[in-house]
Amino acid sequence: MTRFAPYPRRAYRGLFKAWARGKKRMLSILTLGLVVLLAFETALILTLVPDGSFRWWFLGALQTALVAIALHLVNAAFLAHERGAIWQLRGAWGEEATRDELRRAKRKRAIWGWVDSINLQGGDLDHLVLTRGGGIVAIDSKWRSDGADTTEMVRSAARVKLRADAVTRSLLKPERGTHRAKIHSVAVTPLIVIWGPAQDQVPENFQIDGIEFVGGRRLLDRLATLSGERVDKDAAEDALTRLKEFRSGAWEAQSDLPARGSISPTSPAQRVRR
Repeated sequence: MTRFAPYPRRAYRGLFKAWARGKKRMLSILTLGLVVLLAFETALILTLVPDGSFRWWFLGALQTALVAIALHLVNAAFLAHERGAIWQLRGAWGEEATRDELRRAKRKRAIWGWVDSINLQGGDLDHLVLTRGGGIVAIDSKWRSDGADTTEMVRSAARVKLRADAVTRSLLKPERGTHRAKIHSVAVTPLIVIWGPAQDQVPENFQIDGIEFVGGRRLLDRLATLSGERVDKDAAEDALTRLKEFRSGAWEAQSDLPARGSISPTSPAQRVRR
């Protein structure tokens, strides 16, 4: 698991820990029952199955299956009890799928690189991408079974753009007396990437209120054909370094705070709220 885990994945783990704390008795009984069952089937196999490689293979396979069944039952009980958990899980799937596509895009030289999971006080940025020919793109990943909530997704992407604009203007603005490579425009283009069954329902070049939607499997092609400000290698490397340093600082600041976990507004970027 990456150090900078996506927000949905962190939220999912937080929900599971809270659920597990409230189900200690049930989990303790399940664990004890599993241990007793493993001991019983181990003794049974060692007694009845002749010594040899097959016995040890069969014992290992059976024990693995029993542990997997127990874990599946725990996870199913958790998802049945915590309705919000499945939404967080789907969100994590979407962000992780986008990250895989960004890796492909970098290998195929469609982008210079990207930074994931930038924590801010009012939310986070899923992916901030430095393209080669289309400037800076803020990707908001969604996993959807249908496209019924496009209006809310547009509102979400607009908030993402505000947060991303604040970050880039704060970190990438020109500095007097320096000769470092820079990106001439720090304006950010928002892009909503849809994963799940709904991605096949997204038409090409589909926009709402100026915000573009793209199906996840078409993300690589879209990044390769973006037109706008060209970004040279030195400027991209400098921007990515600054963004990664900002992300690390934001995560450290968040880890130093009490349970609420919000970052104090010490910079213009961190004062942007949803």
